[in-house]
Amino acid sequence: MHPLLPMTDNLQTTRYKQCVHCLEQKPETDFLRRTGRRSGTGSRRGACRTCRKQRGRITPAVMLHAADADQSAGKPAAPISVPELAAAESVSQASVTAAVPTVASEPAIATAPAAPKRPRPLKSSARGAGGSGKPRPRPLPANYSPSDVSLLRTTRKGTVWMRGKTDKGRRWHQEIELELAVTLVNERAAVIVNRTTIRRLFSNKDFRSYILTRDNYTCHFCGQYGDTIDHMLPRAKGGHTTPDNCVCACNECNQSKADKDIEDFMREL
Repeated sequence: MHPLLPMTDNLQTTRYKQCVHCLEQKPETDFLRRTGRRSGTGSRRGACRTCRKQRGRITPAVMLHAADADQSAGKPAAPISVPELAAAESVSQASVTAAVPTVASEPAIATAPAAPKRPRPLKSSARGAGGSGKPRPRPLPANYSPSDVSLLRTTRKGTVWMRGKTDKGRRWHQEIELELAVTLVNERAAVIVNRTTIRRLFSNKDFRSYILTRDNYTCHFCGQYGDTIDHMLPRAKGGHTTPDNCVCACNECNQSKADKDIEDFMREL
C-alpha cells in the first residue's frame, strides 16, 4: 500500500492518496475505507472513485485480453489509465457488435425433430357412471333396445346405478339392486343407459300427471271421477311406483282398497 502523501498547504483539512490504477493523486475521500483486518482510522482502498466507476463498465473479457497480450509480449503488467480503459471499453463494444451478424449468418445446425407428444386421455373418459372413478362398462350394441334387461350388468359392488331428476330439475343418482332395476325397466318406469346404469323416465310430479292423463281422470275401480293414484300391487307387498302398477282412483276407492290385492277388492265391490 502506498503511503499517504500530505500536501504542504492545508495539511490539516485535505489529505491525498495515489490511485493504484490511474497513478494520480486524489483526495482521500475518493477512496473507500478498508474493512476487516486491514481496517484503520486512515486506511483506504487503492482505487479512486473515477477508476471504480470506469472499471465497473469494463467487461472481464477486456481485462483478461489485455493481460494475456502483455504476458505474451513479455512485458510486465502496467497500470491502465482512465483514457486507456475508456478506449478498451469502446473497442470491446465494437467487437461484440461486429460479432453478432457473424453468429447470426452462420447456418443453423440441423436438429432432429422432436417426437410428437402422446395426447393425454381425458379424465371424464376414465370415470364410470355417477363419478365412481372406475372404467366405463362396455358400450352397448348399435341396435340395442332401451328395455332389453338382458344387457344389464352389476358393478363391482354388485349394484346398478339409477339416475333421474327431481321435480325442480335437479339431477340425482343412487345405487339399487339388479332385481329392482329389471323390474323398473320391465314396467316401463326406466330405460337402460348403459350396462350398469338405468334412468328414471318420470319425476314424482310428472308421473302423477302422466297416470291421471292416461286414465282420463277416471277411477279404475268404480268408473267415477278420480284424481288420486293407487298401486294395484300394494307397496307393502312389493309393488313399485311404475306405469304398469299404478292406476287412477277416486279418493273413496283408494281409501277402501288400502293394502288389499286388486282381486280381493274387486270381489268386495
